[in-house]
Amino acid sequence: MKLTAVIISRNDNYGGHLNERATYAINSAINTYDEVFYIDWNSTDGHSLLWDIQDNLQLRGNLKHFVIPPSAASQLTGYNPDAQKCCEVLARNIGIRRATGDYIVSTNIDIIHPKREDIEKVINESDGNTMVTLSRREVTWDIIKEFHGGEMKFEDWDALRDHIYINSEERIQSEATVKGDDYSIINCCGDFQLAPKHIWDSIRGFEEDLIYPLYADTNVQKKSVKHGFGLKAIYNPPMFHINHGSKGWGGGGIADGVNKVSNDINRAVTFQEQTQNLDNWGFSDIDIEFEVL
Repeated sequence: MKLTAVIISRNDNYGGHLNERATYAINSAINTYDEVFYIDWNSTDGHSLLWDIQDNLQLRGNLKHFVIPPSAASQLTGYNPDAQKCCEVLARNIGIRRATGDYIVSTNIDIIHPKREDIEKVINESDGNTMVTLSRREVTWDIIKEFHGGEMKFEDWDALRDHIYINSEERIQSEATVKGDDYSIINCCGDFQLAPKHIWDSIRGFEEDLIYPLYADTNVQKKSVKHGFGLKAIYNPPMFHINHGSKGWGGGGIADGVNKVSNDINRAVTFQEQTQNLDNWGFSDIDIEFEVL
């Protein structure tokens, strides 16, 4: 069984300590999956976040690094000045469309990933026709520093994962974004969405007109149902989100003023049926260069 993870970000230090969070996220992904896509979207001067943390990565030749510089990001979003600075739907689709795994995870840059055997257990207990969203648990920098004797270190991260596996509790928190929403099913659903490749291909990834923040994760889960697949939330194995706080409700950088415009909830959730993406979703008609690390 081949597993792929798709992770996106940019070099804006969103939430603070982004390089540190990204180091834990990508190292744990490299350890867990056969193939890891990191898509760097719209970083300042095209300087990928990955280049800043590369010396702290435990590379195994399974990390595929795509850089979408500001000029290309602007073109791919139709030169829309209000498009999400790190346009999640487009960046994720670049990786999902090119992934070769039997199962594909769409996830974020500040996640400490579960162990491989734990993900395989989830897959083996699934029916092969269901999108699974995994609930996250919060871990703070205080907990990480305490484990490392009060310092910020990147070695022993695997032992850190074992430590917080044991010293954390399930986070069961359901969510609905709007009346009649049966598709979010779990708070912060977009941190970890796992599905067989044939589901991602059938729904054509994320809706590519949802170029603003919010609701795209609920949308992709609703699309799975509308295309005849199952949708399930699970609370174990643990998947950890390195907490970076928030200035208030909003997500997607809206609360922090990074982004100004959000997706229309009616378009994204209420009225979504099957996909409206074209056959070339994920810019499959464009040859995008990448490096393997």
